[in-house]
Amino acid sequence: MSTAQIVQPQQDSTADELNEFRRHLRALGPVQRRILTVLMPRLVALDEAGDADGALSIIEEVKTILWEGRRTRH
Repeated sequence: MSTAQIVQPQQDSTADELNEFRRHLRALGPVQRRILTVLMPRLVALDEAGDADGALSIIEEVKTILWEGRRTRH
């Protein structure tokens, strides 16, 4: 298997995940969006600092916000 064959499925998967994230983000209300704009930079900073536990904590918060947005959507 060539490198090109390995890279293409990863790129397709990443594009699919990004499209799914955008779809769910559009479905959120303004409050959930504002909260996410605060949490996402913190997640990146924790990841760059190598704080896996902190990053996982932020990810759980994000999941909760996305789930609440899904339940409260009308």
